[in-house]
Amino acid sequence: MTQRSIRIRSAVLIWRGGEVLLVRHEKGGHTYWLVPGGGVDPGETMADAGARELREETGYDVEVNRLVLLCEAIDPNPGGRHIINAVYSGSIRAGSLAVGAGDKALREAKWLPVAALTTLEMYPPIGHHLRDVIDENGQGAVRVLGNTWQSWPEAEHG
Repeated sequence: MTQRSIRIRSAVLIWRGGEVLLVRHEKGGHTYWLVPGGGVDPGETMADAGARELREETGYDVEVNRLVLLCEAIDPNPGGRHIINAVYSGSIRAGSLAVGAGDKALREAKWLPVAALTTLEMYPPIGHHLRDVIDENGQGAVRVLGNTWQSWPEAEHG
């Protein structure tokens, strides 16, 4: 059996006045949107990792609030990726929007209408859940979604 590692990705969901902050990635010819965030380093809390990654990707310094969503993405292929996604709510303390340069896949950081969460290509595909979190002003129950793995579209049709 091929051993796979588990990656923990921590993200911070920021919204204001009908808009949500998202980042656009391009990898392997695919473009998709994500809540700003990234991998947790050894010895770092998930909340600290989310704040650091959001700052690196968007230029904003944030206060990380409560956990609002937890899901996994487990690639069914042998040796495939297994990512645990922890999404926190947060608020901006300082900074201005600037796309980070340290991530090869990062293409854009942008404020988009909250309604776009239900139509954008997102990985993991959690846009509807994020919209619900925002509708509840981050105060609802933590959403635990289980495995949300989704293949690239042509992998299913090719």
